[in-house]
Amino acid sequence: MRLKWVVALSASLPFLCGTAFAGGPNLNIKYYGYDWLDFYQNDQPSYSAVDALNIISTTGFSTTNLNVVHTVKNLNSSACSGGKCAVSISAGSGVPGESPVLDICPGAVNSIQCQSMGSWSNIWSIAFNIGTSSNLPSAIYFIDEPFGNPALQSSQTYVQYQYASYVCTLRQAMKAYGLSIPIYTVLSYGQSKEVAYIKEIQNGAPISACPATDKSSPDWVGIDNYNWSVADMWASYNRVAPIGNISGQKWVLVPPSTPYGMTDQQLHDQIQLYWDFINIHKNSPVIYIMNWRFDVAVTLNRNNYPKSAGLLSFMANTIVSE
Repeated sequence: MRLKWVVALSASLPFLCGTAFAGGPNLNIKYYGYDWLDFYQNDQPSYSAVDALNIISTTGFSTTNLNVVHTVKNLNSSACSGGKCAVSISAGSGVPGESPVLDICPGAVNSIQCQSMGSWSNIWSIAFNIGTSSNLPSAIYFIDEPFGNPALQSSQTYVQYQYASYVCTLRQAMKAYGLSIPIYTVLSYGQSKEVAYIKEIQNGAPISACPATDKSSPDWVGIDNYNWSVADMWASYNRVAPIGNISGQKWVLVPPSTPYGMTDQQLHDQIQLYWDFINIHKNSPVIYIMNWRFDVAVTLNRNNYPKSAGLLSFMANTIVSE
């Protein structure tokens, strides 16, 4: 209770004094930012990735050092200079043969269709385009919630080792192009409880599907859940990527930063949970806090969500030093 009172008071400090604080409660955290920096690029009014970063930095009063974009064009923008972006790669988004984002098989509705659309060679092409971009990403967000993605399924059932095999191919392509970039994914809460999925995330594919010389598991992993406790979060991350596990996977926390029907107080309380987590578990292997997602309703029009916007600013400027 005392911790929450202190945070609520402190949340106003960054935009009152204009100062970014170094450090934070968990010194393992290296990155802080937002998914979907380019969420509004095709909307009216339109906000480019550059516009979004400017909003986060000015009216959002937040310092970030890793935001997610979904195209190479946006990766090449000034918003991503200095390695301040991760790039997302999807599977099955958009319509067949066409997606507004980077995708290994646009519009595919199952694994067979995804592969028939050249998913393996498309991974190589995407890796090449990333490697020749003007701004290299600091991480690759590779296929969100992969075990529930239809493009990796057959008859609505996940094809075992399909994700790990794609991770293997991405690493082979990056190695060929001289790239060494961390790969991460985010699992749904339900996926984080499935033993077979956990084993694949931790151990990757067998040698029959990926050579032992190529790692087929992600470097970082996150879990989506906007209705849990600190204790449940701790247990879930330790189940999926246990501290001390031989794979050494780091944790990505994914606080909500868009309301989706929540009041300001409800959104604030959901964000608060993550702040409490990193204060209670100061030595947990959290490497990245990726707010989901950039939302102009919260960040640009912060008077609509003053408590939530204030806490997001406080977290950003406590964790990231300028």
